[in-house]
Amino acid sequence: MMSVSSGCRDANKMGGDAGKYVRYTPEQVEALERVYNECPKPSSLRRQQLIRECPILSNIDPKQIKVWFQNRRCREKQRKESARLQTVNRKLTAMNKLLMEENDRLQKQVAHLVYENSYFRQQTQNAATLATTDTSCESVVTSGQQQTTSQRPPKDASPAGLVSIAEETLTEFLSKATGTAVEWIQMPGMKPGPDSIGIIAISHGCSGVAARACGL
Repeated sequence: MMSVSSGCRDANKMGGDAGKYVRYTPEQVEALERVYNECPKPSSLRRQQLIRECPILSNIDPKQIKVWFQNRRCREKQRKESARLQTVNRKLTAMNKLLMEENDRLQKQVAHLVYENSYFRQQTQNAATLATTDTSCESVVTSGQQQTTSQRPPKDASPAGLVSIAEETLTEFLSKATGTAVEWIQMPGMKPGPDSIGIIAISHGCSGVAARACGL
C-alpha cells in the first residue's frame, strides 16, 4: 500500500514530467474543488470533460489536472492523519494526567500507611514494655508480701500468749500421739497466771502409737 508521503512524491514527479509547474488562479482552484467534492478521483474522460466545460481550465494540460487531483488527495489524507494523531495525542495527554494524579494519590496513601504502621508498631512495643514492667513489679510486690508474711511475728508475743501457744501445740501433739483427749490440770498450790505450771492428765488404755509404746 502506498503511503501518503510517497504518493505525494510520485504526484510531484509526474507533475514534473508533465512540464513546468502551473500556478492556479483562485477561480481555477474553486472549479477543481467543486469537482473534487463530487468525485475525488475523476477518470481521464471526466477530466477532459471538465476542461471542455470550464473555459478557465482550457489552458491547463490534462496531465496537470491529474496531478492536481493526486496532490489534493494526498493533502486530504495528511489532514485526516494529522487530525487523528492530534486526537490520539489529546487522549494520551489526558490519560497521562490521570495516571500522574493517581500516582500522586497512591504515593500519599502509601506514605500515610507507612506512618500508621510505624505508629502502631511503636504503640505495640510500648504496651509490651509496660506489660513486662507491670509483671516485674507484681512479682516484686508478691515476693515482698510473702517475705513480710513469713517474718510476721505471732499475734500475742506476751509470756502468757507464748505459754498458751505452747500448751495448744503440746495438747495437739499428745492427742495425736496417745489417741485420747488431753486435759491440763492446775498443780496444787499454784495460782492461775502466766507463771503457773500445769500438768497433763492422760487416760490409761489409750490407743495412740506413742501411748502403746509408753505402756499407757
